[in-house]
Amino acid sequence: MTFTYLGTLATDLDKVRFYVGDTSNAPEVGVRPGGINFTDEELGGLITAEGKWQRAVAATFEALAALFAQEVDERTENASMSYSQKSKQYALLAKDWRDKHGHSTSAVTVYSMTRVDGYSDDIPANEI
Repeated sequence: MTFTYLGTLATDLDKVRFYVGDTSNAPEVGVRPGGINFTDEELGGLITAEGKWQRAVAATFEALAALFAQEVDERTENASMSYSQKSKQYALLAKDWRDKHGHSTSAVTVYSMTRVDGYSDDIPANEI
């Protein structure tokens, strides 16, 4: 897996990394829990799935909110880390970007159907 950030903002990948703050691959400074970076492949997949780099930023913030929601808040005698607060802040950033730039163009289609078999709720099995 690769990490690329040129800092020129000439590519969609650079733009996503810039706005998310995932711009250094130095050890333990990535934006994910544990200081891990997103890979180029992960961000490229989000850009493709979302259709625009702006929506990929929102999706990345959504991913960060979910990742930090799984972490346990920590408190020691000298320091504390509130991952739940971090999760809430990423969720707010995601909402802000979604409000400005919308959702993915690859919409999910929901179908509704009525079963007509021995397991139907509305048709007795002996009437099939």
